[in-house]
Amino acid sequence: MQAMVYSAPLTLELADIEEPVAAQGEVLVEVEAVGICGSELEGVKTRSPFRVPPLIMGHEFAGRRVDTGERVAVNPLIACGSCDLCLRGARNICRNRRLIGIQQSGAFADLVAVPADRCIPLPDGMTAEHGALTEPVANAVHAWRLALSQDPGPTRVGVIGAGTLGLVTALVALQSGMVDVEIADLSEARLAFARDAGVPTTRQSLQGEYDVIFDAVGTAGTRATSVELLRPGGTAIWIGLHEPDAGLDSQAFIRSEKRVLATFTYLERDFSAALDVIASLGPTPWIRSIPLSAGVKTFESLMAGDDSATKTLLVPR
Repeated sequence: MQAMVYSAPLTLELADIEEPVAAQGEVLVEVEAVGICGSELEGVKTRSPFRVPPLIMGHEFAGRRVDTGERVAVNPLIACGSCDLCLRGARNICRNRRLIGIQQSGAFADLVAVPADRCIPLPDGMTAEHGALTEPVANAVHAWRLALSQDPGPTRVGVIGAGTLGLVTALVALQSGMVDVEIADLSEARLAFARDAGVPTTRQSLQGEYDVIFDAVGTAGTRATSVELLRPGGTAIWIGLHEPDAGLDSQAFIRSEKRVLATFTYLERDFSAALDVIASLGPTPWIRSIPLSAGVKTFESLMAGDDSATKTLLVPR
């Protein structure tokens, strides 16, 4: 079968490899669409030790179960199910968790072996391209739920970063009934896609005070901004993982009784809820589909800053 392999630091190549064999409890999924995630671009570009070559990446995907023919989105998070955190319902932060496409082979390939219980049936009529959005949208659903746990009635919401994660976070807020949702990004192309997707206010930088700010970038600067622009008692939700530094003015933070919550991935209920969000999306001109055979060139172009689409999907050749 064909696969895009992260074969060595800074090196991806298209290769013909043996088809995977499903272990006990696993099934084979024929990949119909898989998203290129910003974390993968960042991981390769920075030679992050979190992704160790040789590796087939790809954790945002949908396809068809080979054994049943059922079309599914795949939840790539595999928790142990027996530790204290799993038993408390916090499987997303299980200390023994694994992610398909990071700790085991992912979906930048024709076929991938996954645990059968990670397969979530797609609603009738949902395209594979939309099904592949389930993973990033689940992140946004989880982040929005955390925000509401701190402030059940926010009136002004800001999002820093109009990449896929920032955009879908804004769309989740809008679908929940929020009216005043703003998104900021330095890329005018990304802001244009956000406007096309229905985000009412787009800017190069957030302005004024907000009840909730989501940082979908994750630099010291964007984290600092996410806290500075909160009203007293407001909440910043940190999603982005670009760099480790917080950039936080702790004294001003304390004196205004602001809150910062970190959010990582999602729970099963977030993944299921994401399908409902996707089913209600309008047109998605911010998505483009590229053949897997052109995956290496596309990946390299995205690492170089290509912003001609918000989300790029790889589809069968």
